[in-house]
Amino acid sequence: MPRILAVLLLLLLAGCSAAGQPSGQHAAGQHAAPQPSGHHAAAQPNPRYSATDVAWLQLAEALHARALPLLELAPDRAAGRPLAELAVRLGERHESGRDRLRALLAQARVSGENPHTQHDMPGMPTADDLRALSDLRDDAFDRRFVTLLRAYLDQLVLVAKGEQTAGGDREVRELAAAMQREHAAELAELAGLEGAAR
Repeated sequence: MPRILAVLLLLLLAGCSAAGQPSGQHAAGQHAAPQPSGHHAAAQPNPRYSATDVAWLQLAEALHARALPLLELAPDRAAGRPLAELAVRLGERHESGRDRLRALLAQARVSGENPHTQHDMPGMPTADDLRALSDLRDDAFDRRFVTLLRAYLDQLVLVAKGEQTAGGDREVRELAAAMQREHAAELAELAGLEGAAR
C-alpha cells in the first residue's frame, strides 16, 4: 500500500505538470516524473528538496487554494449551523495550511504562480461545481457540499500519504504527516455531522 500511494502521487503530479493540461486528459503510459518547473524555479533550486517534495507542496497548495471558495459558500447556504461552522473553521485552518506549504516552497526556492490551481485534479471543486452549488440552499446544498468536501479531504489525505512514502526532505514529510492527521480528523468530524443529521 505505501508503494502504491507513492506511485499514485508521482503519477498525479506528473500529469499535472505536463503541457498545461489536467492529468485526467493524459493517456495511460504518458506520465513523466514530476517536475517543479511549473513554478519558475530560481537558477539554483535548493538541493535539499526532491522533485517529489516540491511536487507535493505544489499540489497540496493548489488543492487548498481551489477549496477555499467552496468553503466560503456554506455559511449563507447550509441548512444546519454545525456544517456552516465547520466550513468556517476549515477555511481558517486551510488558509493557515497554505501558509505552511508556501513557506516550504519558498525555502525550496520555488516561486511564481502555482500552475496546478488551474487544473481540475481529483478532489478539486471545479468552476462548474461552484456555479451549481451557488444555486442550491438548505438540504440540497448540504448534500452536494458534503460530497465535494469529502472528496477534497480524501485527496489531501491520499497525497500526504504518498509524500511520506516517496518524499526526500524530513521537514516536508513531517508536514505531510501533520496534514494527514489534521485532514483525517476533519473527515471524522464531517462524518459525525452526517450521522447526526440522519
